[in-house]
Amino acid sequence: MVLNKTNQTVFSELIAALSLMMDLDENNKLYHAWRVAAMAAKMAERFLPEEKRNIFYAGLLHDIGGIALSDHIIHYRDLEEQFKNPIIKAHPQKGAYIIRQIPSLAKSSEMVMDHHEMWDGSGYPQNKKGSEISVGGQILRIADTFDLVSRDLKKPTISEVSSILRNKIGSEFSREIYFMWKKTVYEEGFFNMIRRNDTLPQLVNSIIETLPETEVEIGSDVFETIVKVFAEVVDAKHTYTAGHSRRVAEYSSKIAEAVGLSEGQVKAIKYAGYLHDAGKVAIPRRILDKKQRLSENEFELIKKHPVYTMEILSLISQFNSLITIAGYHHERYDGLGYPNGLRGDRIPLGARIMAIADAYDAMTSLRPYQEIRSPDEAKEVLLKNAGSQFDPKLVEPACDVL
Repeated sequence: MVLNKTNQTVFSELIAALSLMMDLDENNKLYHAWRVAAMAAKMAERFLPEEKRNIFYAGLLHDIGGIALSDHIIHYRDLEEQFKNPIIKAHPQKGAYIIRQIPSLAKSSEMVMDHHEMWDGSGYPQNKKGSEISVGGQILRIADTFDLVSRDLKKPTISEVSSILRNKIGSEFSREIYFMWKKTVYEEGFFNMIRRNDTLPQLVNSIIETLPETEVEIGSDVFETIVKVFAEVVDAKHTYTAGHSRRVAEYSSKIAEAVGLSEGQVKAIKYAGYLHDAGKVAIPRRILDKKQRLSENEFELIKKHPVYTMEILSLISQFNSLITIAGYHHERYDGLGYPNGLRGDRIPLGARIMAIADAYDAMTSLRPYQEIRSPDEAKEVLLKNAGSQFDPKLVEPACDVL
């Protein structure tokens, strides 16, 4: 099957949204992966056009294997410290493994595997040297370093960045790769466009529009595969949430079927279940893992995660119907929920269903702030809170299938 242009755009939007989610860092959008992807894709467009698509996706997802770190991977700069940290040392391999799950991204996964290899052999994970490193991996390396170097300068100029990167010739990358980068970054207006957060999305969108159509395995549900990867990445951020998004998706779809929703509605709610906690990646682990009662400021930060989820999903044109389902799953039937304090039927039906599924899984799974309840105990809590926290018309049919 060949993805038509519309589906190709949705595929790219999904990958870009997944990438942006990984770059949420305590209220900030770092745009690291977008910048690396844009730089690498523009280099490929000029010097390796047949690999532009693979290099672009590899750039968007190059740090996906480091999602389990306490802080964003860009905060770990020292090479010696990277070698000592097992998560960082393994993140190229972990990332390549995750990316291989997505149909048509096999070549991208190979590039991600190589993106921390150094020209002189001092990199990781396989200590490759020189031409042993894939060209895509070499391009990602210099694109990655370009962004990190630019961040370290208060007001980066193209000449300053170029000078710093030139000093890395022969150690981090080859002379050829450096001059490929230099010819690309000196294109008129490109440096300013890629450096500014307000123009970077426009640059990324222009790259997406010029990507070639993609062949994928016949019969594969590419989009469901990607949303499952989304869920895997979200849940990997915190060890106690392993499998949470998948279970919420399954529980929500069961409840949706039990109340007689159509096949299309059930599938939409299932997708939203996989994606409902995307915004939690922006919440510091110290808050999500806290056993004690949260402070007022900490709870205010927690309450922002559905907003972040909706921002991420808004990047995917085909998923507009999922935004409020995923984003309003913490609204309460009595109006005391968040983020908007919606009441009763003003809360979308899918979100009311997901509120039950999410609460049920939280009660029956290991959490640092509460003891695990049995399924029967959890159902008692759901029934007790029917009409206050949960839609009373949904609780009984939910308890029948959970």
